[in-house]
Amino acid sequence: MTPVTFLRALWRRAWIVVLCALIAAVAMGAITLRSQPSYTSTATVIAKNPQNATDRPLSFPEVATSNTVAIRAIKAAHVEESVARLEASLSVVSGKSDIYQVAIRDQDPARATALANAVATEATAYYQELAGGDTVSIQATIDQDRADLNKRYLDASQALLTFDQEHPQGAGAKGVDPALGARRLALALAQQATANAVLNFEAGITQGKLGQITTIRNFEAHVLDRAAPIPSGGTKVVLLAYAVGLGLLLGIALVFCLEYFRRSITRPEDAEAYLGAPVVGVIPRGNAAAMRRSAGAP
Repeated sequence: MTPVTFLRALWRRAWIVVLCALIAAVAMGAITLRSQPSYTSTATVIAKNPQNATDRPLSFPEVATSNTVAIRAIKAAHVEESVARLEASLSVVSGKSDIYQVAIRDQDPARATALANAVATEATAYYQELAGGDTVSIQATIDQDRADLNKRYLDASQALLTFDQEHPQGAGAKGVDPALGARRLALALAQQATANAVLNFEAGITQGKLGQITTIRNFEAHVLDRAAPIPSGGTKVVLLAYAVGLGLLLGIALVFCLEYFRRSITRPEDAEAYLGAPVVGVIPRGNAAAMRRSAGAP
């Protein structure tokens, strides 16, 4: 089929193309009017994750889509939502930098905005909690160790004071048993050792807190931009235009199929190819006016 032949056939069957476009427009219009609009609210978050932090590898998208964040976000947003539905409507998109887009899609714009902001806030907080470690159990261990050291120091100091009260003449005085002097030196050494242990322990706690603060800062996360609802899926006019265009393409394809697979002979060259003989003449299509003119009727 040549392009000229197809264009002629397309002009002859233009009603098929127009009908397909009309049906597609009516169908899309009905679907659009009956469907409820959808909204997407997106909050922007920055979550630092240093590349050399191999001891605490964290992925913000995995943290943001966790069940813990979902439960906290639902509670913070004060909405009735299940964890499964929230995770289904949630998407976290990351770029080449440490900036992430936390988006919630919902038919209620206020609901989508509240959940997006809640997820962004709770995700950044939980991200920093994981980066800082389990501070509750660590603090409990520190308090227990501090209490044990203080008790050792008090016991050593009390033993030394008790010895001095029992031997007021002094362990180093003349005529005193050397064993008493050695015992007092041992008690003083134990008291000094426990005192140094307490001081070293407190210095180590301070250094550890500084290291923990540095780690948390390396994994800093906070919300850069609050969410706002935006209609999803395009406007009704755009959807209607897409439907009309699709209908036109479908109509053109239908005309092509009808012309390509047709069995009737409408052209002289088709008759010659089918019969294997040349066409002698062609009888034109007649109508009432042409028949009257050929018969000489007024």
